[in-house]
Amino acid sequence: MAICKIDVWDFCPLFKDGPYAMSHVTVGHIFGRIFRVQDEDGSCGVGEVVFSPSLSSTQREQRIQDEDSYLSALIGKPFGALLDVASDARGRDKSWRGIAFALETAWIDWKGKRTQQAASQLLGGSLRAEIPDYFSISEPDISEIRRRMDLADPDCRVFQLKLGVGSLEQDIAQIDAFLGMMTDAQILQADANGGWTVDEACDIIGRFDDERIIWEEPCSVYEDNVTVANRTARHIMVDQCIGDLDMALRAIDEGVAQSICIKPAPLGGLLPARRVRDHAIETGMRVRIDGPWCGDIASAAILHLAAGMPEELLISGCDLREPVAIPIDLNGVRHLTGSKIAAPEGIGLGIRLPENRLGPPERSIGAA
Repeated sequence: MAICKIDVWDFCPLFKDGPYAMSHVTVGHIFGRIFRVQDEDGSCGVGEVVFSPSLSSTQREQRIQDEDSYLSALIGKPFGALLDVASDARGRDKSWRGIAFALETAWIDWKGKRTQQAASQLLGGSLRAEIPDYFSISEPDISEIRRRMDLADPDCRVFQLKLGVGSLEQDIAQIDAFLGMMTDAQILQADANGGWTVDEACDIIGRFDDERIIWEEPCSVYEDNVTVANRTARHIMVDQCIGDLDMALRAIDEGVAQSICIKPAPLGGLLPARRVRDHAIETGMRVRIDGPWCGDIASAAILHLAAGMPEELLISGCDLREPVAIPIDLNGVRHLTGSKIAAPEGIGLGIRLPENRLGPPERSIGAA
């Protein structure tokens, strides 16, 4: 089947509670694009571009301008050409990886609909019907941390606390206070987002001997996180520092970090993310699967990938829409009991995007 039309919408909703703070960037919006790719029979696949929060506005605008070129070139090509363009995009700089993710997702959604399969089946099969959700907190003030924690599901088992924004003393105080709010069965992902030096990380981590803590991305460079893991002998999770397929596979093979966060959008697609997931399973490494904050389409795609993780190795997934004021609910995440989530049911991604659901597209390429 040939591609005959591609519709594009801008997608930049605000965060619900004001700017979202991380050690390397503070953002007020998420930045993305939505693609709907249609074949000659009217079957469609949808994908969501997830731009990195740290991408400059100049780079982001350039990638949007590039749509006319690479999307126009797809008109009249077989649907599988989406995978070729995604592969080419992965070979460029990091600003293209969210685009590769969207194109690949659109192909998987379309292929699932054509073959009557869920996206999870096309990604190797589903091992679980539900995924534990984690709840992320970025507020620096302890009273605000408590307020946010009270908003979480009472059954929530995994929390993420954003650190590295204020002083080291503030980080230590926030961790100490948060541990006092937790039960013995809960997990704290203490996420510095690469904001600490090796010495700072070792100093802070060395102050806490608590098995409930997973120290997420203390430093910005993979080798520095390895040093911290060796010096502290604590549970270190690597995340943004393994921003491409080769580095992710290396981290799993070396096994110095005890867990890895798989983010399909920064990796450049669901298919390379599946390779990382499957290799982690083979080696027995624990995994979290999520991504930058995003909308329903990307969230659904990532949950379909997470469904292929065995229970004992999956730390958590995430409702990546949670802190975002999503303007139109496409039901990309199912909320189950016990702070569990799942991808939508049905074929493809399980998301329906009928005509006019998002309003007029910003641009339409191909047949009317």
